Amino acid sequence: MKIWHGVVYIMALAVAVFIVYRTTHHDYYNAVTVTGATPLATVRTVPGGIGLEITGRVKQPYRFSTSSLRAFATTRTRTREISTRGDFQGAYIYVGIPVFNILEGVAPSFPEGSPRDFPTDFLVTFVSGSGEKAVFSYGEILMADDDSPVTLAFHREELLPTKDPQSYTLNTRKDPLAGLRLIAPRDADTARYLDNVTSIVFSVPDVGEERLPPRRRGFECTPDAITIIDGEKTYAARFQDVARAPLATWVKVGHGQGFKGISTVEGYDLGSFIERNIPGFCHDDLFLFVSCDGYRCLFSGREIFATPSGNEMILIDTVEGSPRTGGMMLACTDDYFIDRSIWGISHLLVVRQ
Repeated sequence: MKIWHGVVYIMALAVAVFIVYRTTHHDYYNAVTVTGATPLATVRTVPGGIGLEITGRVKQPYRFSTSSLRAFATTRTRTREISTRGDFQGAYIYVGIPVFNILEGVAPSFPEGSPRDFPTDFLVTFVSGSGEKAVFSYGEILMADDDSPVTLAFHREELLPTKDPQSYTLNTRKDPLAGLRLIAPRDADTARYLDNVTSIVFSVPDVGEERLPPRRRGFECTPDAITIIDGEKTYAARFQDVARAPLATWVKVGHGQGFKGISTVEGYDLGSFIERNIPGFCHDDLFLFVSCDGYRCLFSGREIFATPSGNEMILIDTVEGSPRTGGMMLACTDDYFIDRSIWGISHLLVVRQ
């Protein structure tokens, strides 16, 4: 009799486990039974034991447990990964949390009395459990279009060819993810991909305030030229041999005030401007553009030179076919929001890494 009771208990337990599993995967089974299709993209959730903290120039430290991370909307992204040496590392499918979903709710901390109200000159540094780091500008995460966003992935699978997938050997990463993997699908290589991310740090580069125009709200000014500051060297920018950018139609949506109009703009290609004016720079350097009223925007070299968005950054000198007054404007025409676009640029400061 005891044996029979044991058998009944095991059978009941198995049925309960099946019901729970069936309920959890309700949508998956409906897709299979109703349509006859086998879905490739199914719901994934953050595994247990994963957490994230955000510190640095924030009003308070933020700590996200597994259950907190599970509350964020996720995305499914395909990548084709190339090493910094140009070697193919594989094609993969990731499921993860777009970083802007997390950072939208994080309040930056500004110095007391600062006229700043938006962190366009902030750095965002991702740190792994082993201390490795990957650096982004705040703007390239929050202001950029949300197509192929910078993502903290918690699930990865190989993207295999349909013909003879068992014999395919070109994907170098076989193991499941351990923790959060930072992926940057817009980047040309995996230099800023990072495994086992445990924290994000907000900071502001130390640039020497005395070398830059003070921040003044409502201050009207027109710079005569753009001054380059590179370490101890200070010199005027030149435009000889700088490539012109193609004519661009710029749809302008502000982060704070919404639609700002549509303009046809012309000017100089930003990457070409940097190449002609800053010898010896590298893609890991940072570039701080400053208006004569002190407004500032920080850009990573990798965003300018190793993403498609960088090709759409223009130093505008012509609007609607007419030369504009008030100095040049840096326009990030591929951004979703226009808040990184600065009228009256007077300085470009190089932050060497």
